[in-house]
Amino acid sequence: MPATAQQPVRDLQTHVQTSVLELQRQVWKARGHAKQKWLEQALAAPVKDPRDAEERASWIERALELVKSRQEEVKYQAARLDAYAEHLSVLEMSLMAATEAKSGADRATVESGQQQQQQRTDSGEPPTTDPGAGRRRQPAVPAAAGR
Repeated sequence: MPATAQQPVRDLQTHVQTSVLELQRQVWKARGHAKQKWLEQALAAPVKDPRDAEERASWIERALELVKSRQEEVKYQAARLDAYAEHLSVLEMSLMAATEAKSGADRATVESGQQQQQQRTDSGEPPTTDPGAGRRRQPAVPAAAGR
């Protein structure tokens, strides 16, 4: 398939992936709002007796520890993602530089070939139709053949 036909497919895949991520983000946001609403209602409910107050205080303490733990986990994951994103950026830059260098070398090769063709034309030599002419390797002579 030509490279131009792959671009619309790649664009569609990117669009679908973006849409799925957006839907997931909306679901997580809705769940977060629902949990926050439930928590606010639970904390707003009146305490019935001293035992209920102790249970609530204990529950709040455990929940707070869990929240702090998850925040640390998110910070760690964010740091990992930042490092990975930086690594991918370096790879991208290296690959782009290699592509530009290859394109420059290819252009130089084409220009050199055009100059050689022009020199042949100027000298009266017939132009070669084989683009690989003059660049083919001679067949290798086996080591035993020379003995």
